[in-house]
Amino acid sequence: MKNNELNRQENVSNEFQMTNQIYREMFIHHLTYQWSWNYERQQAAGCLYTMTPVLKRLYKDAPTEVKEKTIKRYLEFFNTHATLAPLLFGLLAALEVSTPEDEKNSITSIKTGLMGPIAGLGDGMFWFTIWPICASIGASMAVSGNLFGAIFTFVVFNVINQGVKWYGFRIGYTRGMDIINSGKGNEIIHRISSAATVLGLFVAGCLVSTSVSVSTPLTFASGEGTIVVQDLIDKIMPHFMPVLLTLFCYRHLKKTNGKDTVKIIFGIMIVSIVLTYFGIL
Repeated sequence: MKNNELNRQENVSNEFQMTNQIYREMFIHHLTYQWSWNYERQQAAGCLYTMTPVLKRLYKDAPTEVKEKTIKRYLEFFNTHATLAPLLFGLLAALEVSTPEDEKNSITSIKTGLMGPIAGLGDGMFWFTIWPICASIGASMAVSGNLFGAIFTFVVFNVINQGVKWYGFRIGYTRGMDIINSGKGNEIIHRISSAATVLGLFVAGCLVSTSVSVSTPLTFASGEGTIVVQDLIDKIMPHFMPVLLTLFCYRHLKKTNGKDTVKIIFGIMIVSIVLTYFGIL
């Protein structure tokens, strides 16, 4: 009886066809991906809901115990970068279709093994590269008086963000198995992550010199002339004070794991007001 159920389920998998409608449903479901985030299993419920369009078709006529086992498989702890998660979900969908029912426990191992590298890749690409680029362009437009600069950052970033999600399901489903079978999945992820991190650091460095402005009006009398402190600093190392402020913030945030961000912002505001009042900045 058990063998008959497995054979019937494998026949359903062989007849399954991924369609644009299923991709659209997965994308729409993924829009609510973070709504059910919790401290116990984090994104597990969002993972199951995103995979529902595939699972409900594959297991439509499956026995109740098989359905329960599948649901439990996707309700285990899961946490990765939300934007790149569709790449993994596309791969999981391909695995659900191609893996025999009695071997589907291996899907959990693949899901668990890839969620960490994908999270690192997503952070490097989006929070350290794409977001700073969009934010710097939008800030530059706003400073120059362009009203569109205020919304440019959010519009462009979300177009990229949602576009990656939209095509991520397709790429994961069609190309994911090739990467896994080649045995170079972690290597590819590591290379992309490293490149994105380097680009993000480069962009951050450019932002320090163009967006962070710190100067001092202090002058000292020297004989019949005067020494302008800011000119002296610029001759030794241009943008030294913005770099110094940035390094201070970076070191403090790293030491506190980013927990004192708000304190640093208000601290800089208060110190700037005080030093400006006394003519130091």
